[in-house]
Amino acid sequence: MRALVTRGLLLPPLMCATLVCAPAGTAAALVDAGHEARGPHAAAAAKAPEPDVDALTAWLDALEAEFDALVAQKEADADALVEQRESDAEALAARKEAEADALVARKEAEADALLARLDAASDVLVTRIGTLDRMDQRHVLAPLLRELTTLAQVEGDRLEPAAAARHADAVKRAHATVQKRLRTLHATTPVTPHRAPAPATPYRAAAAADPVADLLGTLQSAVDGLLKTLTSLDLGAVLGAVTGVLSPVLGVVTGLLQPVLGAVGGTPAALPAPLPAS
Repeated sequence: MRALVTRGLLLPPLMCATLVCAPAGTAAALVDAGHEARGPHAAAAAKAPEPDVDALTAWLDALEAEFDALVAQKEADADALVEQRESDAEALAARKEAEADALVARKEAEADALLARLDAASDVLVTRIGTLDRMDQRHVLAPLLRELTTLAQVEGDRLEPAAAARHADAVKRAHATVQKRLRTLHATTPVTPHRAPAPATPYRAAAAADPVADLLGTLQSAVDGLLKTLTSLDLGAVLGAVTGVLSPVLGVVTGLLQPVLGAVGGTPAALPAPLPAS
């Protein structure tokens, strides 16, 4: 230790000063350099403005209000569309209901008109049948005329299947009875049919040879038509078929039974035309 000091004392004073002062100067330079390096950034940080919280809040509020307005508009549009569709549906339902009511009213009017026609035709038929019954002084045709009157007095515009079957059976039995009576009457009391002469043909010559068979065949054909019509259950068609039976019945009365027409008010007026099927 002593040697070092001794040696140190041998150093010149200038060099000692250099050795002592050099580290201090270096440290000071480093400190100054650090300050210079941090200086610009620190100044910039100090100069940055504070964020405007109020402006940001106002902008967010405006954005939210705009969004709410858009949502409200969409909801209003949706509500308006729903109301329009409901209104259209109600209008369509009202129109369909009005059309249905008009159709029902028209059908009811048509049904009423048909029933009125059927009632009128029924009254005419009953009157004609009554006249034929009075002309049939021997009541040969009474069973068939009675069933025809029953059919003419049926109300409504349709027959029930069971009722139609009963009427058909009654007509068959009545017609069979009338056929038997007419054949028996002709066998016991031959008559000459009151008919104008017809042009000579092979068919008419054969018919003239058996006038009763001719008239009964015509009556049979008309009754068969009535029985077939009963299966349709259409009262209008049935009344038309009843009218069709009255013509051969009138032929039987005037051609075979030979009534005293003046005593019963004369020959019936023109028979009503058959009603078309409804």
